[in-house]
Amino acid sequence: MKVFQLLFALLIFLFASTLAFGQNKGAGFGVKGGLNYNTSGKYFQDAESIWKNPGASSGYHFGAFYKFGNYDLYLRPELLFTQTKFDTGNGTAELSRIDAPVMIGLHFFEIISVMAGPSFHFTLSDNYTSTIEGTANDPLRFGYQFGLGLNVGPIGLDLRYEREFNDQKINFDRVFGGTTDFKSQQVILGLSFQF
Repeated sequence: MKVFQLLFALLIFLFASTLAFGQNKGAGFGVKGGLNYNTSGKYFQDAESIWKNPGASSGYHFGAFYKFGNYDLYLRPELLFTQTKFDTGNGTAELSRIDAPVMIGLHFFEIISVMAGPSFHFTLSDNYTSTIEGTANDPLRFGYQFGLGLNVGPIGLDLRYEREFNDQKINFDRVFGGTTDFKSQQVILGLSFQF
């Protein structure tokens, strides 16, 4: 019984010290990683495909950030490696890229934040177009992100929506059976730690 009481007291102490250490709204370097889900913008169809095969349009990201600001308003540039894919019905379209979102955020009630900002993308590799056609997508693209965050001490969890402005060509003969343009969209869940 004493071991249980000691363990419970230690757990309460760790939680309280995290909260006390914790309202880390100041400047600092951090790392983050998480999951991405690509969407076509047809949310009911996407919900059905998630139900049937949850991993078909998922991906991941990891990287680092620096947060500028000491109070409720902050600027947070990030540099991330992102791997994404989406199921086309006739195969999987895959993409590896470097992302550089620059988020402007505002803290509310000590632990909640809202954020938005531009996002820059550089494609490292994709299988969207055939090399025979010679019409590769522009590797440098631009978009935006916005979302909500929950911050407890140095630990943060955020949920964002991202959309690109640039159309990308996809060779549907190779992937779907035709050719068309699309705009990349994704929902991003990230876990971060600020030092």
